[in-house]
Formats: sequence, structure tokens, C-alpha cells
Amino acid sequence: MFGSTEEAISKRIVVQDNTTQLPPEILEHVLCEAAPSNWYHRKYYTSLFRIREVCRRWMDIVDGAPSLWTSVWLEFNLRLVSMILVKSKTQLLSIWYDDQTFAGYDSLPEDHIMSFIDLIGPSANRWEFFDYRASSYAEHGRVLGLPLDNLHTLNILLSGNITYSTALRAPKLKFLDVHRCSLNWHSIASLRGLRIDQNTNGPDLGELIAVLRASPDLQWLWVSRNWPMTATVHSDSQYPPAPIFLPKLRGMSFSKLPVVSLSILLDLIEAPSLRTFGHRMTYKWTSDDFPRIFGSAGRHIGAESQSSCCEGPIRLDITSNGETLGVRVGDRGIELRRFGWEEDNGRQEREASLRAALAQFHPKLRNAIKTVNFKNTPWSNEVAEYLRLIHTQFPRVEELVLTGPDGLEVNVASIVETISWEQTIKNWDEKDEHIPPERPV
Repeated sequence: MFGSTEEAISKRIVVQDNTTQLPPEILEHVLCEAAPSNWYHRKYYTSLFRIREVCRRWMDIVDGAPSLWTSVWLEFNLRLVSMILVKSKTQLLSIWYDDQTFAGYDSLPEDHIMSFIDLIGPSANRWEFFDYRASSYAEHGRVLGLPLDNLHTLNILLSGNITYSTALRAPKLKFLDVHRCSLNWHSIASLRGLRIDQNTNGPDLGELIAVLRASPDLQWLWVSRNWPMTATVHSDSQYPPAPIFLPKLRGMSFSKLPVVSLSILLDLIEAPSLRTFGHRMTYKWTSDDFPRIFGSAGRHIGAESQSSCCEGPIRLDITSNGETLGVRVGDRGIELRRFGWEEDNGRQEREASLRAALAQFHPKLRNAIKTVNFKNTPWSNEVAEYLRLIHTQFPRVEELVLTGPDGLEVNVASIVETISWEQTIKNWDEKDEHIPPERPV
């Protein structure tokens, strides 16, 4: 009798192993396909070693397949790290460097970190993916200063804001994600994806524009909480700056950025293949030029390509209440959250912002919009003004949908009454009558 079910299964596999009849190259392919797919997970090698333990032949084949040995984590035992570096041969590597401080824990032992860097440093030209999570006080140059000749993706997430001013040696870099780390931005080019989050040291607007101009194949752009992003744009040859043409850009997302700087950036970007666009602002205490940013965003929300963005009728969504002002068509939109708005407080600003956004819509899209959806609209007078704006801007609208706060029904009668009354006043003015009729109660 076997001591356990697990032991019995293992021995039965060996006894009934029909894989001995397969050529080694076929068996290697089978084992590679059967290997765990979560190569990016810390526990990947736990699963891989179970396959190695089936029999000696399987162990030899797994050990001789470099493609199975390509991911390394800082927390690994150094003997395992050495084993991976040897068995991976010339394969490109994925490196996860996480000293635990980014997640708020105590750092891994310093002697282990130093030994790890010494061990993997010579293989830096094989790194294809590098996820770097460290304390702001770490010796960043020991890893970021390595010759990363084949690096494709770089994620930098630090516990505090720093500036790493040394130029990266990563000529093949395509995807860059930085959190609380400003870099030598003028040394970065040819990106396909860029994400910047919570940087207090830049890039400033000129540096960001330089990266975009040097990355004509950029497909994705995310910038959030980047302070300061000064509005100064340097140009040695011409003023105003030439447009930034990004023919492959598919998505842009912005959040909590200075209004003037972002307006300048959005006015410069030309993205004919854009699919998604979003900007969210949250201002609780400050005031800014909101009509300007709504106008800049409106050019992308209402682009000509949006006239074929959706299956079926195209809908314009407008949200306006005491907390939010938003404009959206399909997967493109802008949303301002500025707490404390009351009915009259900010009405002029909201109306000007909405008017600025809709004024930038392409004529083809204006004719294609069939439905306008007003969401969370508590104020009849303001909605009446919006309806007049919709009537002039979108001549072919067939359906108006109004929903009040929390999905409650809107008092349509009061809105119609407001419009009718103001039209009556206008008619009397045109007739030059001195006594207008009394407003109905």
C-alpha cells in the first residue's frame, strides 16, 4: 500500500508514463505548454518544481528549457536566483524588485538587497521587463544606472518623491510607468505607453511635450496628480508650438492636473485614431479657468471620428448638479467635481464650460447625435438654458432624457413653463409692448 494518495498518484504516473516514447523536443514542447502560465507570480517556481519532481527525465527537460526560467523576484532565495540565471541562458528576463517599502512595510534586509543586485547586475542587458518598487532613500543608481539594452517595459514606484537625473540607458524602452519619480525626460523617446502618477518634481509641460514629440508611435498616455506642471513651453524655432501629431494614440487619461497646462497640451495634440479620452478634476477649494479646459477637451470628445464611435444612435451625456459637471460621448468625456455648488453659485461658470465644450464638436458629430441625456439635473432654470443650447447646436436630436438626483423623475412641466415664459417675454419685447403678461402661478 502506498503511504498517501499523493504518493500513489506520483508513483502511478511513473509506472504508466507513456511519454518515454516521445522524442525529447516534442516532450519539451508539451511540458512548456503544461507549465504554469503565471510566470509573473512569485509562486510560479513552486508549481514548476512540482513538474520537475515527477521523474528524472522530466526534470532534465524542464531544466534544459530556458524559456521556463525567465522571471526573478528580489525576495527569492539567492540560490534560486543563481539557478534561474544559469538555466535561462540567453533568454530575456523579467525582474521584480520590491523592497516592501512601497506597500508600507519594513524594507527587506540590506545585505540581501545588495547581494541580489550584485548577482543580477551582470545580466542587465537581458532584462526585458523591470518592475522597480523601492524606498525613496534607496540607491537608485545601482539598478536604474545599469545598461538596460533590451528593456521593453519599466515600472518605477517609489515610497516618496525623488528626481533621478541620470539619463536612462534603455534604447528599446517602449512602456514607462513612473510613480513619485521624475526622470531625465529629454533622454526618453520612442515610447508606446506612458503613465505618470503623483510626481511633485515634474515633468513640467515642456518636458512632457518633448517626450511626446520624440514618441510618434505612442498609443497610450496617462497623467495623474503631476505637480507642478508649469505652463511654460520653450520653442527655439517657432511660436506658438507646432502640433504634436500622434497618429497611433488610442487612449488618453488625465486626472487632477493644472488646468492651464493641460489645456495647452490638449490643444497641441492631434490624435486621429483616438478611441478613449478622459479627464477628471476634483477642486474643493480653488477656482480656475474651467471653460478653457472644457473647450480643449471638447475638441477630442467631439472629434469627427466620434460620429462612428458607437453601434446604434449616438448619445450625448450631460451631468450638472451641485457637485459635478460632466460631458461625455461614448468612451470620451470630461468631469469636474467641485463641491459646494448651489443653484445660483457657479451657474454662469457651468453654462460657460458646457458651451465651450459643445462649441468644439465637429459638425458631422453634431448631426449624428440623436439622443441627449441630462443626468442628475435638479434645477429647472439651468436645464432650460441647456435645452436651448442643445436646440441650436444639435439640429437632429430625436430624444431628450432627463433624470433627477438619485434617479428621481424630473419635473418636466416646470422646465417647459420656464422656456415658454421666457419665449413669451421675448415675443413681447419684439412687439415693443410695455406691459408683459403676468407669469402663471
